[in-house]
Amino acid sequence: MSSRANTSGADPPDTTGLAGVTAVVLTHRRPRLAGDVVRGLLATEGFPADRVVLVVNGEGGLDDPDLEATVHTIRLTHNTGPAGGFRAGLEEAFSDPTTGWAYLCEDDVGLFDLPSPRVAAALARIRALPDGVDGIGAVVAYGRCFVGRGAHTVNVVPAVGTGPDFAPVDVACWGATLVSRAVFEAGVLPDPTLFFGLEDFDFFCRVRRAGFGVLVDSEAARLVAAQQTTVGREQAIATARPGDADESWRSYYHARNSIELIRRHGRTGWYVWQVAYAIRQLQAAGDRAERSAILHGLWDGVRHRLGERSGYGRRVGEFDIPSAK
Repeated sequence: MSSRANTSGADPPDTTGLAGVTAVVLTHRRPRLAGDVVRGLLATEGFPADRVVLVVNGEGGLDDPDLEATVHTIRLTHNTGPAGGFRAGLEEAFSDPTTGWAYLCEDDVGLFDLPSPRVAAALARIRALPDGVDGIGAVVAYGRCFVGRGAHTVNVVPAVGTGPDFAPVDVACWGATLVSRAVFEAGVLPDPTLFFGLEDFDFFCRVRRAGFGVLVDSEAARLVAAQQTTVGREQAIATARPGDADESWRSYYHARNSIELIRRHGRTGWYVWQVAYAIRQLQAAGDRAERSAILHGLWDGVRHRLGERSGYGRRVGEFDIPSAK
């Protein structure tokens, strides 16, 4: 990986509150959505262009070639899934020794009602905690906790006035996440063998196992709470990209990696709950393709077959938006 450290002399005074932060945007077949995220990072959050790393996972890029040329763009030769893509982004971000935090952004995170701007204010609140940033591995925008029933989790939304600005969680979706350099230096990185589906849960479990805290930003979690339900999430993405019900291939990875997640981080009794959950999913499946994906995923999970599986991948990244006339 190339080093992007500033070699021109002393850094100018930071007026943005973003000193030492490098944003990482991961995209696959979503140029318009990724473009919106990058534009938001530059214009709203205040990131300098050289502090934005765009990772193009095989196919895609940004809808504006000039914008893409402005930021630091990495094009992977093939789709490595969110696990491989964010791993490459973390390695690139922290190749600059002045980067203390990486701000990981999925290419569709702009569809959710997070505070905007957010990053500088969140960092200021983190640094104001009684123990500062010591021991904090990641700060997520919306987080979840296991409830002891397989890979099942519940959304954590701290109520106003119930405590500090941050609360501990077990896992989270990538969403918009701050990851500490200490995590990287401890060797904790996303696992590309999981490819897609719960690969983020596995990463945060390993962050905690390494002795770091994973905290949810209470302010952000409250704002997007309604969008973290199944119905709310579908409504948030409905006009911009296919929903989970439109992409039966997702069920393969969720079923397979649920087994792997229990194997790595769960308890023996969780397998029983996971079987019950799989039966409910099969009953609720919308078509034969989804049922087949679930069964194939479970079988591969039991056999410990990981990686990308042929036939289970994204075909449509985002919907075309008619141009105004």
